[in-house]
Amino acid sequence: MHKLIPAGLLALFTVSAALAAPGKPAPGSVQGQALDTTGKPLSGVQIWIKPVVTTGVAETLTDDQGRYQVTGLPPVGYRSYAWLQTPYQGKTFCYRLAQPSTADYNAFNPASGQVRNFRWQLSGRIPGEEPYSDLGYFGGSLPLMAAFGQDRWATQDDEIEVQLTPVGPLIDGSAGKPITKTAPARGMVLDVPIGTYRVRATFISANGKREAVQVSGFDGDYASEATVKFRPSGDICKGTTGGAPGRAYVYWKFQ
Repeated sequence: MHKLIPAGLLALFTVSAALAAPGKPAPGSVQGQALDTTGKPLSGVQIWIKPVVTTGVAETLTDDQGRYQVTGLPPVGYRSYAWLQTPYQGKTFCYRLAQPSTADYNAFNPASGQVRNFRWQLSGRIPGEEPYSDLGYFGGSLPLMAAFGQDRWATQDDEIEVQLTPVGPLIDGSAGKPITKTAPARGMVLDVPIGTYRVRATFISANGKREAVQVSGFDGDYASEATVKFRPSGDICKGTTGGAPGRAYVYWKFQ
């Protein structure tokens, strides 16, 4: 489900996962640090420093202090990426890590040395990615699926309000918060932190009429409330530019 950078690229440059020296980086180099959602270092994060125009990629991993360093880069344009693979409830999820400012997502020239830091972010927009697709968000998505065989169908103007209550910790171990989001009844709820949730839903017709609907985590055993769990969006991690770390399907039907 991710947008992919072409496979089979070779590491063409000098890379190092050693602790990047503090202060200004050396000419022709990029250094930085990857942190988790609480600000602690993340080791083993995959880092790419990728040329904008030419082929090849500088590829390395962060060290135990979350630091990395790439040296010997020719003075051309690059973009920086980082990906974290993390287990949750017996599955492995892939996160593209966030950068401190929108400007950090732009191309840069390392001639004078550059710093590019990263942080694990459970939700929020990814600058430069499509905002109407789940690939444009660091959070997961909940596709809304109408039950098969209903005698009523949603139109493109109808919506569903979804109320989500966390069950247990989120993927980073933190306590989640209740979430209420509204999405097209034939669409998906976007940008939800990966976790397990109890779900309730309300159908909102185009004329504003509201009615509770039954829900399920699959097309069966419908009730006023259901528990849904996220599944990883795909098997490929490094090289993906979009978000959408996971999806949890919410099936619904009229009472």
